[in-house]
Amino acid sequence: MPSDALPPGPKGTLIAGNLREFARDRLDFYVKLAREYGDLSSFRFGPFRRVFLANHPDLIEQVLVTDAKHYIKHFGARNYMPVLGNGLVTSEGDFWLRQRRLSQPAFLKQRVLDYAPVMTDLTNAMLARWRTGTAVSVHTEFGALTSAIALKTLFGLDDPGDRAAFVERLRAAFLLLTGRFEKLVNFPLWVPTPHNVRIRRAVAHLRRVVDGFIATARARKEPGNDLLSRLVAAQDHDGSRMTEDQIRDEAMTLYLAGHETTALTLAWSWFLLAKHPDAERKLVEEWARVLGGRAPTTDDLHNLPYTDAVLAESMRVYPAVYLIGREATKDLELGGYRVRKGYTVFMSQWVTHRDPRYFGPDPDAFRPERWLDGLAKRLPKYAYFPFGGGPRVCIGNTFALMEAAIILATVGQRYRFTVDTEEVGTNPQITLLPANGIPATLQAR
Repeated sequence: MPSDALPPGPKGTLIAGNLREFARDRLDFYVKLAREYGDLSSFRFGPFRRVFLANHPDLIEQVLVTDAKHYIKHFGARNYMPVLGNGLVTSEGDFWLRQRRLSQPAFLKQRVLDYAPVMTDLTNAMLARWRTGTAVSVHTEFGALTSAIALKTLFGLDDPGDRAAFVERLRAAFLLLTGRFEKLVNFPLWVPTPHNVRIRRAVAHLRRVVDGFIATARARKEPGNDLLSRLVAAQDHDGSRMTEDQIRDEAMTLYLAGHETTALTLAWSWFLLAKHPDAERKLVEEWARVLGGRAPTTDDLHNLPYTDAVLAESMRVYPAVYLIGREATKDLELGGYRVRKGYTVFMSQWVTHRDPRYFGPDPDAFRPERWLDGLAKRLPKYAYFPFGGGPRVCIGNTFALMEAAIILATVGQRYRFTVDTEEVGTNPQITLLPANGIPATLQAR
């Protein structure tokens, strides 16, 4: 029988619970919970919202796989439903399963490989604008690049003006929604507070833009090679198709998932490489040996093991998605404790990826070599989970890994980055942002 007692954790205040410690430094808060209270701890947001933090791979697997059907996305993820709607990130149950089934063919391996030339062409277009000695924000540069790639492969957008308008409206909506996460009390969006009115206007404008993209896709005589065209054409086994709302929600979800996470993986990779010249040297030697100065093709990727190791290690040390949450829909057992209906379970990649039980006595160190000796096969399955896991594992993980490897090798053969600060802080929002964009200077090789 599971214990009705709560897992150990910090007491917090009567009204706010542990919101103050969380708001001060949420990553440090999660790490301290794991170090002080073990594999399963608990805390409160406000007077009523109870949260468990699970740090052991077995517990994470139980939530994401074994008991997955009894959990839904947590309250924080639901904050973004005004933008993402009922897309793959936020939908649940049979509706989610149908949407996943309809979307999956767009991410078959061969179709993903077809997008490699787009990734290379847009990366080369970015490099053509760069000049040695120029000061840049690493995250901004790669954010713009992966955004252009996502908008081209997703919507077929070539016009920089259309891309910029879309990104500006999306960023405005997300900034407004992110502010709701750390508040003790949030009014429902239908309440016409000034903040809510701004959110609703931003979301309505964004939806009109995406609806225009969908109308264009439907009007084509021949289906395009973009993901949106494939979503429009997708049929279920009974012949039914996605509605306009469903297509819009999936398009928004796929854009966000296919753009920001890859940009962050690249930005954090270059920050780490700038601080570890030996690793950068080994990377450049691999590219010289395999590529000889040309951009990689999909056939080259399996011959770039050190490139894979650098990306894997970057996603371990600075995971773009640093936290996953699930809310129990019924009373469940976890680690000998009762997870009551409505409780939330957090699982943090930031914490688990730094566990010395799995990554040795210096788990904070950036060491790509650790992935070259079979570590991935030795690890417990959920000691390393940058793309989540279980039935809701990221649908675009193959796309993201291919994109990151192509961009890293294409850029890295031409330029290196001199990072203009000793430390870059983290800004954990929906993803793990660098606090100041990683200021750097471009240096031609």
